[in-house]
Amino acid sequence: MSYELWVEKYRPRKLDDMVDQEEVVEALKGFVKSGSIPHLLFAGPPGTGKTTAALALANEIYGQEDLVQANYLELNASDERGIETIRTKIKDFAKTAPAGGAPYKIIHLDEADHLTPQAQHALRRIMEMYSSSTRFILACNYSSRIIEPIQSRTAVFRFLPLPESAIKDRLRYIAEKEGVVVSDGGLDAIVYVSEGDLRRAINTLQTVSVVGKEIDK
Repeated sequence: MSYELWVEKYRPRKLDDMVDQEEVVEALKGFVKSGSIPHLLFAGPPGTGKTTAALALANEIYGQEDLVQANYLELNASDERGIETIRTKIKDFAKTAPAGGAPYKIIHLDEADHLTPQAQHALRRIMEMYSSSTRFILACNYSSRIIEPIQSRTAVFRFLPLPESAIKDRLRYIAEKEGVVVSDGGLDAIVYVSEGDLRRAINTLQTVSVVGKEIDK
């Protein structure tokens, strides 16, 4: 059995492969087609595709893995809270020119609602300072915890809880690929404990598969 996390192994790489969130996907595809994106704010519960959407958008804009790695920075605000992250990692990345002829860099800041108000104000200033060469994608559970000056400078997208049917379909797909047999009762149990969080559902499937290749309730 591979020790690679299934949530990463089976993360969609293209917008068309995302699970549900059709309205968000169509809007992001429009940005790709136009060749330009605004600053974005993704708001919604955990495990609904916010990180996947940011990565898929970067993949489609840059096209090549080396360009994605050179021009895309992901940080988690819950791990690196406070003003120093804004002033160092983000600022240092934003101030350098995009690599490989890319039109702009992308900074994806996950759990941005964990940033202090002071850090958010610093982020707003950096967003303005480097807007010609850098786009920011902020992801949060609660947009109400993002200061208004940032909200007004972003296109806001709401990610809805995933329907049970979509989660089950994805779990069946992964189980088949991994040679795991999951009963309907087993799927129901995983979906129940995941509470609409696809990431949690996939992690649960992988965890219980360690015990055996057949999963029942």
